[in-house]
Amino acid sequence: MTASFVKSVSREPFRLFFIQAVVAGLIGVILWPLHFWGVADIYPGTSHIRLMVFGFFGGFIFGFLGTALPRMLSSRPFTQWQVLTLLALHAAMVGAYTLSKILAGDFLLLSLLVTFISCVIPRARVRKDVPPPGFVLVGFAFVAVFAGTILSLIQSWKELPLFWVYLQRLLSSQAFLLLPIVGIGPFILPRFFGLPSGHNFPESLTAPPGWGRKALLALATGITILTSLVLEAAGWYRLGHALRFAAVLIYWAVEMPFRSAPGLSTAFGAALRIAFLLLLAGFLAVVFFPAYRVSLLHVTLIGGFAVITFVVGTRVVFGHSGNLDKLQQPNRWLLIPILLMLLGMATRISGDIWPDVLPSHYSYGAIIWILGAIAWAIKVLPKTAIVPDED
Repeated sequence: MTASFVKSVSREPFRLFFIQAVVAGLIGVILWPLHFWGVADIYPGTSHIRLMVFGFFGGFIFGFLGTALPRMLSSRPFTQWQVLTLLALHAAMVGAYTLSKILAGDFLLLSLLVTFISCVIPRARVRKDVPPPGFVLVGFAFVAVFAGTILSLIQSWKELPLFWVYLQRLLSSQAFLLLPIVGIGPFILPRFFGLPSGHNFPESLTAPPGWGRKALLALATGITILTSLVLEAAGWYRLGHALRFAAVLIYWAVEMPFRSAPGLSTAFGAALRIAFLLLLAGFLAVVFFPAYRVSLLHVTLIGGFAVITFVVGTRVVFGHSGNLDKLQQPNRWLLIPILLMLLGMATRISGDIWPDVLPSHYSYGAIIWILGAIAWAIKVLPKTAIVPDED
């Protein structure tokens, strides 16, 4: 491990977080075939959800924000000890959930959230720039997951009404994942099409002209999405998903330059279009088929969230390893892991539609998804060790 790499970890924590996130995802998915093959006795439902949300997606979120937020605030990067502490807490949390130690994992998750926020607040106080307006939704996400974690800890010693049990799950999973993706999207995703971002303002200590209007739209979108989760927790499944679908669709229609985007010239462009479509399709499908809402949620989670996560992760790694020019190439290799993961998604969903094949299809779907994730990791993650020379 070179000195330049060690030094870069504090400035760019994604270099280790992305690797740890992929490992957490592989563990979270392999639990299903291990259970159905008789290797693991404990039903992995709860562990799987937490490993995927907080281990896999959370690892990418913490790695991305730990790298991007100090730059966006024009503040100092995280220290090496802060990054190593965050990584250790994340790894310990993943270990606890893997062993089905849910209470211990939730305490570690709370510690991870508090530590991360404690790293961000001092930098926000001495900032020289305002973050992109869509990051209002990132703030909503952390409030939601913090509340969801507290509710989960309360459930460990006190039985709660079903409304609060369902709301806890929604805040901890959907809100924590959906809100950052929706909010960060207008800032970073137009770059894949070579387009300027409407959320990229000149450096300013106070909100520049136009920032407030976009922040208010993000605020309204966040409130609407959280309201949809409350409605779903109250049993209004169709209304909740319809409202969520409308909120995301309207926000992206206003803030994303879809009309100016070029055609399907690269695999990144195709993958993002697939992800946008499936993310919204998952919400809309529940409106028409609410009985299958748990299964159909995987359309949004895998086809939407996971594909966007891998695409953005690729952009981050390429951009910070001196390979940014490769994003303009066809990059057809990306279609292989994406198609494998989508095939795994479809196989997994089919297990819920035809219960007779549930064990085998859960297992096959998990293995196919793992193959897709490994294919992506082999192509991308080695570049996290590449630190370009500073001018």
